[in-house]
Amino acid sequence: MPIRTFTATDISNIYDTKVCKSDAYFKKYEILGRYLDGKIESLFVDRDYPRIPCILDFKEWVKKYNIKPKKLLVTCTNDFELNYITYEDLTYIPYDGDSYDLHTLNLEHKDFDFMLFSQTLEHLYNPLLAVKNIFEHMAPGGYVFTSVPTINIPHMTPAHFSGIYPMGLATLFMSVGFNLLEIGQWGNHNYLKFIFKNHTWPDHNQLKEVGNGIIVNEDRNIAQCWCLVQKPE
Repeated sequence: MPIRTFTATDISNIYDTKVCKSDAYFKKYEILGRYLDGKIESLFVDRDYPRIPCILDFKEWVKKYNIKPKKLLVTCTNDFELNYITYEDLTYIPYDGDSYDLHTLNLEHKDFDFMLFSQTLEHLYNPLLAVKNIFEHMAPGGYVFTSVPTINIPHMTPAHFSGIYPMGLATLFMSVGFNLLEIGQWGNHNYLKFIFKNHTWPDHNQLKEVGNGIIVNEDRNIAQCWCLVQKPE
């Protein structure tokens, strides 16, 4: 499939219908206790906080689209999202930038109905090529979920190349033929100040301390974003 291009009207429509979030979206996780369960509470300590709203969106979307993959493709076997999907068969490709480089991905089977890979796109020097390869490995109707930093501290250098805004994430996947179903984001200025001051990532408790007990999601201070896309039937 050729790479899709976008008109100015296309860009506006993508933003207005998928990427631009409501005030309710930015407020919905401020009181986390309404959304948490026993599984996710273990993320509170020593985990990068944006993973929590990301996983909460993932959990909601899997239920919304009734996603129950038969053939699952993953680049990490301990991504927390795995706790919220059921599957019959899992294929693990241990992305190491060499033997399973997503830039050259060419597995025998190309009929996966779900792929999960998180916090990976920033480590790809050509994410468009990698996402095109992923598209070619998905069965018609197959879903892909990913998350990526928008603004972050350098890590896993030298293989840290970029950050992606929600519009960039949307058009990246749509460029190769995916339909964009959902997109989410989280960030605030306290988080951004923390990572650049300390060169590490704060957990829930640390963010509550610097935010006077409240962890807000500010639409103009994006730290991470994520999306659910689907290959056309």
